[in-house]
Amino acid sequence: MIKPILEPQQSGETRKIYSVSELAFKVRKQLEDVIGQIWITGEISNLALPASGHWYFTLKDNGAQLRCAIFKNRNRSARFTPEDGQQVLLRAKLSLYEPRGDIQLIGEYVEPAGEGALQIAFNRLKEKLQAEGLFAPELKRPIPKYPKKIGIITSPSGAAIKDVLSVLKRRMPQIPVIIYPSQVQGEKAAKTLIEQLEAANQHAECDVLLITRGGGSLEDMWCFNDETLARKIRESKIPVVSAVGHEVDTSISDWVADLRAPTPSAAAELLVPDQADLRHKLIQLERRLIGEFEHKIQVAQSKLDTLIARIVHPKQQLNHYKIELHSLNKSLINAQKYLMQTKQGEFKDLQSRLHSYNPKLQLNQAKTSLQQANKNLKQSWNYLLKQKQQSLALKAQKLNNISPLATLERGYTITEDETGKAITSAAKANKAKYLTTRFADGEVKSKVINN
Repeated sequence: MIKPILEPQQSGETRKIYSVSELAFKVRKQLEDVIGQIWITGEISNLALPASGHWYFTLKDNGAQLRCAIFKNRNRSARFTPEDGQQVLLRAKLSLYEPRGDIQLIGEYVEPAGEGALQIAFNRLKEKLQAEGLFAPELKRPIPKYPKKIGIITSPSGAAIKDVLSVLKRRMPQIPVIIYPSQVQGEKAAKTLIEQLEAANQHAECDVLLITRGGGSLEDMWCFNDETLARKIRESKIPVVSAVGHEVDTSISDWVADLRAPTPSAAAELLVPDQADLRHKLIQLERRLIGEFEHKIQVAQSKLDTLIARIVHPKQQLNHYKIELHSLNKSLINAQKYLMQTKQGEFKDLQSRLHSYNPKLQLNQAKTSLQQANKNLKQSWNYLLKQKQQSLALKAQKLNNISPLATLERGYTITEDETGKAITSAAKANKAKYLTTRFADGEVKSKVINN
């Protein structure tokens, strides 16, 4: 919502009176600050191209018209020369030209209105590839800081290759360059760019590739917005730098490449270091190395002086060693005396302990123990024998109670046939030939007579 330019005056307040310049200034600031930048389309008329380089014209349609100015520092980026009757798309700020009190447009960017369709196609492809992740920073391959060989994919007759080679020759002429000639404008341009990119990868001669061309209209540079070319750049095994058009131009190849340079010359500066800078750095490194070397020499000399100061005459060292040897000899004698006393004490202790372990005493103790053990063994044997005898008698008594002989002593007899089988019935006795009748004190044999 546009704010009011002037606050309404309240009754009773002091009247505020503006000059025409003050009011015009307030109107201009209000237009510029509140409305800001806008996009507008219309037809060019009353075009003026003075020697100053500025462009002045009227932008109109069927219902209205507005004066417009595009100053020199802005129209440099335009990729066409405007003409009366041409339909254009303009990005501008709405302002007021105070000297005449005219509302006017201050142009920032202009293109033929027909290019709007190309811009829409560009934006759609950019959004598609961005959604697929082809522009992701993590996919960008590092550009070698000191390339051994550079490949350039561009037109061999264009202004871009001349600018690039000029910068490379000035900064680092030692690095060889391979040019992969390609069309950079027209229907077949995208195809030739792709072919040369594939050839460069197949030959694998270069450390980095530059794909470039000079400025032009969006239509002129449209081959660098080819989807297949963008995918081939992303698939390239060799890092790719893209420098298409001027600084304000941006192509799909710029987005998908590993590095984008604003111009071909800037790309050349990014590709190689400046030999003058390297020479300066080498001089600095040489100075630092010499300084560090001199410092180390000073430190070594200081250590040498300290060691020289510590050197003692051999006679003084010999006297010192003699004193030290005398002291060590004295300490050794004292140590031997102390050791002898200690060993004598240990010997007496061992002698006393050996006496307590006299074999005769141990033998007497063992003999007494043996006698006591023998006595205990006899007592245990007698006790055990008595227990076994009592147990045997008890078991013999039980056995006798169930023995057949005991039955015979009570008047019973046992009769057996000639095979030794016991006769338990008269029928079995009649079947036998001979019988043996056992008594407690003997047996009687008899012959069976059958009736």
